[in-house]
Amino acid sequence: MVKRCSWGTCNSDNRYMHKEYMKGVEFFPVPKPKTRLDDTKLWVKACGRKFFTVDNVNKHTYVCSKHFIDGRPTELHPYPLNANSNRVILKGRKRATRKHSFTPGDKQTNANLGKDGFVPHPVPEASLFVTVEEEEISEKVSTQQQLTEVDDHLYAKPVQMVNVATQTNPDIEGMSSNEESQDRGNTKRRLLMEDVYKNDMSCKFYTGITLAVFTIIFNVLKIKASSMVYWNSTETNERQDSKTPRRGPKRLLSLKEEFTLTLLRLRRGFDTKSLSDMFAISESSVSRIFTTWMCLMSIDLGFLIKWPSKEQIMENLPKCFKHFKKTRCIIDCTEFFVQKPSLPSAQRITYSSYKHHNTFKCLVAITPSGSFCFVSDLYTGSISDKKIVQESGFLDNIEFGDDIMADRGFLIRGDLALKGATLNIPPFSFGRQMGSNATTKTRRIARARIHVERAIGRLKNYAILQGVMTLQMKPLYSQIVKVCAMLCNLDCQLVK
Repeated sequence: MVKRCSWGTCNSDNRYMHKEYMKGVEFFPVPKPKTRLDDTKLWVKACGRKFFTVDNVNKHTYVCSKHFIDGRPTELHPYPLNANSNRVILKGRKRATRKHSFTPGDKQTNANLGKDGFVPHPVPEASLFVTVEEEEISEKVSTQQQLTEVDDHLYAKPVQMVNVATQTNPDIEGMSSNEESQDRGNTKRRLLMEDVYKNDMSCKFYTGITLAVFTIIFNVLKIKASSMVYWNSTETNERQDSKTPRRGPKRLLSLKEEFTLTLLRLRRGFDTKSLSDMFAISESSVSRIFTTWMCLMSIDLGFLIKWPSKEQIMENLPKCFKHFKKTRCIIDCTEFFVQKPSLPSAQRITYSSYKHHNTFKCLVAITPSGSFCFVSDLYTGSISDKKIVQESGFLDNIEFGDDIMADRGFLIRGDLALKGATLNIPPFSFGRQMGSNATTKTRRIARARIHVERAIGRLKNYAILQGVMTLQMKPLYSQIVKVCAMLCNLDCQLVK
């Protein structure tokens, strides 16, 4: 396998091991970003190449032994020398006429420099004293930037002292890298939290609810959240009651910060990478926190989606329902795009002929005032509206004398008749022009039924439900939709 050095302008290549300048040269792989991201950044920065970033690092990325103080990564000097500060320019053989203040007879210093001007062997001293010769200036210099760079090398100080401890030690002014990253993470979280809780408008933009509602909901959840067991993909965890002490590692975030992280992902649709950068934690921690809080919120906030009584409906009946006073709820189905599955059978059952895409579908019901009173689990996109009404458990809430308003696609009049209820849908024309009474009824039903579309639009303002859902989160999507509907019910009244 061909191994090339990624450091600066080094031309080390294992295909030319027979040449003089490659004798004794070894190649060491650059740490991988998935396991050692911080070390990878330090190695990439030391290489000093303009377009070389962490994204370019793979299993074939190496740095040769010429650029390590000990000839290889060690505990004392684990990182390569910095190419921007340690490069020695020895392109030309011509000596300049002006004298530099260095000792010409210092053979030990010159012996430490390889053919290409790099340090190929360990240097025993604590500091490196490198003599920079003036390079031969090319006659063809086209830009002012090239002239400036050549001038900097030509009139550089004759002796540059490079402190090895400063180069290889990641600590800054006595602070370890862990303490520095932790302090930086705390600062980022503090600034983010201050921005979220600046005022009601800012809080609602980031979380979908006002500051007052945020405080109330957090106070409801924090008692059980303090003792909950966090989700783990390797084992099945059950939610503990508040008297059971919490198990597992120490929390990286406070309960309030975890709750904010969950709402940020729901409302703004941030992915795990963005949230891990915002809160200075790992992506796996973001996923674990979000999954755990979704399970907790879907259970403990379930009272926010409640089937109302007939008396409550009559007390809060809006004016646009004056012709439909027996209406108990308005139902409709909504669909969410999902990734195309790999199995043909899964593709067939999730494909929606209405959306021309693979989707998940759920049934929602709202009260005449616009609050969600029923949200079903998610079903595959090929299921019909009638089938989802029969299987979702919606009919269990129907009482004698109820009037259900729906669209023409809900052919459930017979199922409702068994419960003693009626179905209110726009009349069919059967290919003929409708009479004046049918036209008036259609217009009145459309004026009242439009509010279920507005409620669904409010639900889909949560960015996590927009776009295409990933199949990895499939077990969690029913809870996500329900929690978003619960938070919608905490907003102002939709129909007045």
